[in-house]
Amino acid sequence: MKRMILALIVIFLAGCSKAPSEDIIETAIGYTQAAQPTEKHTDTSHPETPTPSQTPRPATSPKAPTRTSAPFLPADLAVISPQNVSKLEPVAVLPEQGASVVTYSPDSRRVAAGMFSTNHVKIWDLTSGQELFTLSGHVDPRIISYLAFSPDGSSLASGAQGWDVQNDSLILWDTDTGRELQRFSGVLGAISPDWRLAALTRREQDQGVTLILSDLTSGKVIHNLKAPGDIYGVSFSPQGQRVAARMPNVYQDLFSFWLVDSGQLDLAMYDWVGFSFSPDGRFIAALLENGSGSHKGELNIFDGDTFRWIKTLAKDADSFWYVYPAFSPDGQVLAASFDDHVILWETQDWKELASLPASSHTGLAFSPDGRILTTYTYSGLVQLWGVVGGQ
Repeated sequence: MKRMILALIVIFLAGCSKAPSEDIIETAIGYTQAAQPTEKHTDTSHPETPTPSQTPRPATSPKAPTRTSAPFLPADLAVISPQNVSKLEPVAVLPEQGASVVTYSPDSRRVAAGMFSTNHVKIWDLTSGQELFTLSGHVDPRIISYLAFSPDGSSLASGAQGWDVQNDSLILWDTDTGRELQRFSGVLGAISPDWRLAALTRREQDQGVTLILSDLTSGKVIHNLKAPGDIYGVSFSPQGQRVAARMPNVYQDLFSFWLVDSGQLDLAMYDWVGFSFSPDGRFIAALLENGSGSHKGELNIFDGDTFRWIKTLAKDADSFWYVYPAFSPDGQVLAASFDDHVILWETQDWKELASLPASSHTGLAFSPDGRILTTYTYSGLVQLWGVVGGQ
């Protein structure tokens, strides 16, 4: 049922998506090193890790860079902080509208987005204002729901999900060439922050769903984590101590958290509809079901280690399928979507700092250097905000 609802949303929204504006600045990207291919695990004492498809696939060719007449971003952007967040202003937009997920390379020089209207992944260089790659390896129909750069920026992981579980996939890409390095077909998954582990779903008709933790390089299975339901979202905590799976429950979603080292189930949260860890793992900003049934949730703060409730910040935060709260890289600022605006708080005393205009349910992403806040919707602009002048 969850998957059917998701697919209906995709079909409806795709028909409503606006065409990209032609006068928006064009942009692009690149980097180094190929990831090691995963070897098929042959230890018969453990179930096999889902393995890459053997079907040959052509490498994605880089686009010819589109030159711009001016730098894409101001050179004097300040780090966003509680002291200057009220001075945030739009500083750039990406050349295509409608994104389902946005992420930045570790050096903050590149940005990748899962485009809603085309279901491609695009990568841009934020220094030169050039587009380098359009990555189009995911099978239709699907939503690009997961993006993550490797710590050295040499690889990008993209995950997609669709109507049929066979169309789910996780692909690793070389960000220097745009070449597909590795493909896991028929699975949802995530890569640990250090890119040491892969967490991949395995569905068996008679045994349900298992989340498999495996070594990304060798493919050796580390843990088989039995899930109480079908998984349609996977994520790791910032330091990689926990892995979480999102599953449909009787009346709403269920989040299960496992300890990565032991494989033990840590806890299950039955009233959450979405969450984000602060980068240091100190806090969790979680959206809790408020009973309205209108993609709205109660925004609460929890201790990131004990999951102890700390504070309720707001009653009507957006809880749409791609909308999650976002912390700044230093953990000092929290942003969350509220239909037609985005609210920002400081995390010392949870004081509200500023409000930014938005057109609808808004996805959020900070650049790792803390100088850019990105807001995006399924059909509107992918907007980059910053504080100009080094203030």
